[in-house]
Amino acid sequence: MRATRPILPLLAAVLFLPAPALAQGGAGRAGAAPETTQANPALQRRARIQREIRMAFTRAVRNQVGLSDDQMRRLAPINQKYVRQRQGLAREEQATRQLLRAELMKPQPDQDTVARYLAQLQTFPRQRLDLNDAEDRELGSIMTPVQLARFRALQERVQRQLNMMRGARGGRGGPGENPGRGFPGADRMR
Repeated sequence: MRATRPILPLLAAVLFLPAPALAQGGAGRAGAAPETTQANPALQRRARIQREIRMAFTRAVRNQVGLSDDQMRRLAPINQKYVRQRQGLAREEQATRQLLRAELMKPQPDQDTVARYLAQLQTFPRQRLDLNDAEDRELGSIMTPVQLARFRALQERVQRQLNMMRGARGGRGGPGENPGRGFPGADRMR
């Protein structure tokens, strides 16, 4: 069941980011120049959509999962913590894959280097599972088992909808979108 709970970490981060972080637009992306939503209509639209999604998901968590105000406040930092960790892990995995590809493009790839990259790639699924377990323990400290089960079911429904939307757009998503759990507690893919 663990591997069937993937959620896009970008969307998850959006759901529980404070409003000022959304207003910064692309400022948080590596290599992206800081932009304001006032200067870019596309960023304004994106910020509005993100705000609407965040509010809808928050309402759904409150109504369908039955979290109290205190539980909702405690959920946000847990989510942020694990979203950051998953995004970091995704970046690390992507960098390792790029290094491996670059090594394989050489006329004479170094066997030891390739073996090292392959071994490193084997560690990422275990690290994602470890993050799942740690997050489950933390979420279990603020939710009852029934709430946690409902929360996971909600995440899965949202993920299916997001996957359908992504499929309809023909998009694959950007780096770090797949391996994270995303919404407070969603799972990693790959």
